[in-house]
Amino acid sequence: MAKRKSYTPQFKAKLAIMALKEEQTVGEIAQAHNVNPTLVKRWRDELVAGAEGIYGTSKDKQEQKRREEALEAERDELLKAVGVATIERDWLQRVYKGLSGGAEPPRLGER
Repeated sequence: MAKRKSYTPQFKAKLAIMALKEEQTVGEIAQAHNVNPTLVKRWRDELVAGAEGIYGTSKDKQEQKRREEALEAERDELLKAVGVATIERDWLQRVYKGLSGGAEPPRLGER
């Protein structure tokens, strides 16, 4: 099976900028660089869509960073809680087996 070609970000940006300049058609750019015209169009569209992020306000970026840090802290707390609950469950299972002569503890919802 043939391996897909991969292109560097610099190459993609170069072709996308050329397409934006409109000095050549997308087909001409694609043919000159031996790529599919659809790729050149996609790279051009991605460049235009991503350009908005370059000019975002620093206030927006700070708010986004604050939200990400809050989510990360919440994630860490939840992982810690899961770890504690797992340790407690394992301990309770060992105690139950010891008290019941080795019988397995009942599953949740069973009697």
